[in-house]
Amino acid sequence: MENIFCPVFHLIDYMHFKKSFFLDTPLGVQVGLILFVTKDDNMNKIRPWLYIGKYIETTDLLLLEAHQIGAMLQLAELVEQPGIVSMYLAVEDGVSLPEPMLKTGIDFVLTKKEQGLKVLIACGAGISRSATFAIAVLKKIELLSLSDAYREIKFHHPVTMPHPALWKSLCEYYREEIPYSILLAMK
Repeated sequence: MENIFCPVFHLIDYMHFKKSFFLDTPLGVQVGLILFVTKDDNMNKIRPWLYIGKYIETTDLLLLEAHQIGAMLQLAELVEQPGIVSMYLAVEDGVSLPEPMLKTGIDFVLTKKEQGLKVLIACGAGISRSATFAIAVLKKIELLSLSDAYREIKFHHPVTMPHPALWKSLCEYYREEIPYSILLAMK
């Protein structure tokens, strides 16, 4: 069997070398792949105790340990890691959040903060669902308006953009009427 080494796949979602492996192709050629990663991970610290990230980061125990994450609110899929408390909520992007689900997520994060744990809130891409819960948590704990909480999250996690349905859920939950267009105008 012939071995061929392929170009490197470069993923910006991690902060360290991940792994190398060979794949057998239908033509009987074995293809070598190496996955490299950069230090430009997208898990962002919002507060010393609060982080926002993506699903893929919940799978990386070394990354979680490097940030001393002790709890995860997972919104894409449950990933269990040794020594890390996890809660999974099946939140769909683009769908309104039921108030009990929003409250459950907020309460989990605040309880883990009170226990002295660093918390990662993670969804699929780290853009909408995780940001929605982080906004809700900051609003509650720091008594901010939703727009100020959004601005604060966006400052530390620039890709933040809750889906309009999730933003509407937050506005209804906190009884604030802030048009989605306001978010689009904020930098």
